[in-house]
Amino acid sequence: MAENTLLLIDDDQPLREYYSLSLQAHHYEVIQADDSKSILDLIEQYDPALIITDLVMPDHDGLEGIFRLIGNFDIPVIVLSAYPEYIQLSRPVVSASYVKPLSAEDLLRAVKKILGPEAQ
Repeated sequence: MAENTLLLIDDDQPLREYYSLSLQAHHYEVIQADDSKSILDLIEQYDPALIITDLVMPDHDGLEGIFRLIGNFDIPVIVLSAYPEYIQLSRPVVSASYVKPLSAEDLLRAVKKILGPEAQ
C-alpha cells in the first residue's frame, strides 16, 4: 500500500479537480474517478491508503461502492455528500463523513487525521 495514494471519487469534476490539486500540493498522489463503478479495479491497481468518495452520483453511487468494499479490503473511507441523510446511512462503516461543500483545507485535515502527517 502506498501511504500517500488516495482514491478520490466524485462526479462533480470541478470539485474533484479542486480537491485533487490541493491534496497533490501536499504530496499526496490522487487517483480520480467520476463514479464508484470500477472501485474494486482501482483499488487492486493502485492500492490506495484512503478512499474519499461522494455518496450521490448519477451512474453508480458511493454508498454502493462502500458496501462493495466491506469484507474485501481494510481501507479507511471518507464520505462527502450534500445530502446529510445519506451521510447517516454510511456512518457505521466509514472513517469520517462531511457535508459538502467542504473546503480543501478541511479535507486535508481529515486526511491527515486518518493517515497521519507522515503519510505525505
